[in-house]
Amino acid sequence: MKYNFDIEDLLPVEAVQLVLDRSIMFWYGGEDPNQLPIQRKDVGYGMEEADRPLLRDARTIRIFQEDGSDACIRHINIRIARYILDEFEDGRETFPNRISKLYEKKIDIFYQWFWERRQKGDEKLFARFLTHLRAEQAKDNEPATWHTLKEAAVYARTGVTKLRELIDEGKLRSYRLDDAKSKSTILIHRKDLDAVILFDRSSGLNKREQDRLKTYSK
Repeated sequence: MKYNFDIEDLLPVEAVQLVLDRSIMFWYGGEDPNQLPIQRKDVGYGMEEADRPLLRDARTIRIFQEDGSDACIRHINIRIARYILDEFEDGRETFPNRISKLYEKKIDIFYQWFWERRQKGDEKLFARFLTHLRAEQAKDNEPATWHTLKEAAVYARTGVTKLRELIDEGKLRSYRLDDAKSKSTILIHRKDLDAVILFDRSSGLNKREQDRLKTYSK
């Protein structure tokens, strides 16, 4: 049976299990791995619950066997995140407002999941997340060039504490309005926030990364 994603049900996968060496059973966050996962199924006259079909593609199974469950979970979540982004980009002009908001919410959930677990090699996925964020923020007006910490947290869809950590680690450039460090206002440039979203740092970018960043700064 083919697995059909239902946007309302989608959450980051948090557990997987190899079944008979030829398929993968998976559970979304909040589901009990001790129970068989289920999905909602459209039966023509409404929705009913059915066993969630297993993933049987060779690549997913190979990743589990060779790299372990965590790598398999990441692989599945990348697939789901790309699926949601594809669907939203294809339908954003025709979706009713409720559906658009639902897609935006799900994209934010997956963005947060990967933000907290980002690895080297996630650049392409975060480029898509950044494109989405910039498009959503530019619907009403062009995003500001400079942000306070709170504004920067809203822009990057993260917390002020996380931004302070990045600043302290030297990954995120910041600027102070005066020398009174305990009271001065911290400002962050939008391009530095874009660089952190794309590359997990805003300093030490190589030429290829700098050229990539410029495409988002126009």
